[in-house]
Amino acid sequence: MRFDAVPIAADGVEDFFATAPFVTRVRRTFDAPPEEVWRVVSGDRMWSWLPSVWGCRYPLDITPTPGTVRDFQMYIHSWMVFAQHEQIIHFDAPRVMRYTALDATLPVFGSWCEEYRVVPEPEPGKATVDWTLACAPRYLTNIPGSRFLIRPVAAILQPVFWFGLGGLARELPVRGPQRTG
Repeated sequence: MRFDAVPIAADGVEDFFATAPFVTRVRRTFDAPPEEVWRVVSGDRMWSWLPSVWGCRYPLDITPTPGTVRDFQMYIHSWMVFAQHEQIIHFDAPRVMRYTALDATLPVFGSWCEEYRVVPEPEPGKATVDWTLACAPRYLTNIPGSRFLIRPVAAILQPVFWFGLGGLARELPVRGPQRTG
């Protein structure tokens, strides 16, 4: 069973990021060129390094473009899998990807939108990911002042998200001398 989300239109993302009750921004630099970092960010392995995340499933044999719908899946418990259909609303390889949720298996997310920016660093072979996650929970947004109650939760979770995003390094090609044996 899936619950419809309230998708964010491509031209409404900036406004949603400014007004959503839950917004967090994470910035993390990786020891890899932007193209390699982009390959992970836009691929089906994004977030799969976390213990319960299976990753994103794209339709077979396609290159992501605006309009592409992928399926994000996460194992929560033996009887519960969280999944949401995500539609790409902006795709500018290898720099920016934005997507919004179309539906989810849990009824709590009214609107959901994320942006990933891969920025080359001045030092060759390094890139930074700027990630923004914004959410408007379905039922809480109807309560006056809820935005002011939810925003601190985003601030508390930001270090957790920063740590989680760091796992992206596991998906990057290994650099430097290799041990054998």
